[in-house]
Amino acid sequence: MLQKLSKNLKVICPPVQPRFPYGNCLYVDGEEPLVIDAGAGKRAFSDIMPEKVSRVLLSHCHYDHIHSAGLFRKAGIMAGCQEEKCYAQESNWVEYNGYRDWDEVLYVAKFAMSQIESLYPDDVPVMPYFPTVTLAGTFSDGQVFDSGSLKVTALHLPGHTWGHYGFYIEAEGVMFSADIDLVKSGPWMGATTSDIDQLTHSVQRLKEIRPRVIVPSHRRVQTSDLGQQLDAFLGVVLKRQEHVLELLKTPHTLEQLADHRMFYHDPKTSKQLYWERMIMKTHISYSLRHNLIKEVSPGLYQRI
Repeated sequence: MLQKLSKNLKVICPPVQPRFPYGNCLYVDGEEPLVIDAGAGKRAFSDIMPEKVSRVLLSHCHYDHIHSAGLFRKAGIMAGCQEEKCYAQESNWVEYNGYRDWDEVLYVAKFAMSQIESLYPDDVPVMPYFPTVTLAGTFSDGQVFDSGSLKVTALHLPGHTWGHYGFYIEAEGVMFSADIDLVKSGPWMGATTSDIDQLTHSVQRLKEIRPRVIVPSHRRVQTSDLGQQLDAFLGVVLKRQEHVLELLKTPHTLEQLADHRMFYHDPKTSKQLYWERMIMKTHISYSLRHNLIKEVSPGLYQRI
């Protein structure tokens, strides 16, 4: 389904709520049409004739943003320069996304990630593992793309991952914020490169731009109280950080912190248990970097 924002700008909405494995995407029409992100699914993309799209810009390499890239057979697919190596080699992708730690953290084989393939909707064309996407090139912060009707500026907005980007259409005041997605549960911070300091900076950058409209990946289009919404979104992770420090008044291991279920309150899968631990690793890294905690013995942490 297409949601019209202006004459040449439309949100490509998944057939259901834009939650994993789906995400909203953006269609910028013109002489050289372009699409931002590729996670809406085959049915949603059928509304825009993918064969006529000249360029696809990927916000980052997570599965729910790239799985339908193969539909755009005539388009040049591009990603942020920080993630170029992730598309070139599986080992780089595994390292970048944190799957290297699967055995270490959860004591099960990483290939179990792919065993839920049969549970995915039939318009999600590839299983959730190493992306088979051939890049035509990369982009960097501030790079501008012209569809022939509107210009799109790529903005490096790390925090969720190091290579995470948003895209601003200044003429329309529209920001595609990707996984700075304003959901009530707050930022997902479970990648190896997730970083609370970087996320804080990225949210502040969006507030300074002051877009008229935010198109998030996993929530409906937002038009009101955007500054407050951005503050509230960041506030979830900052409040969780306070909770971590409160718990660390007494020594805790990573496993003990994760058992408090601060993100996945009622985990349904081994995958969610794994990501809970990775999110806690992000908080531990932040706390160590800011000298808020110390490692009192190997793998045991306490507040200073």
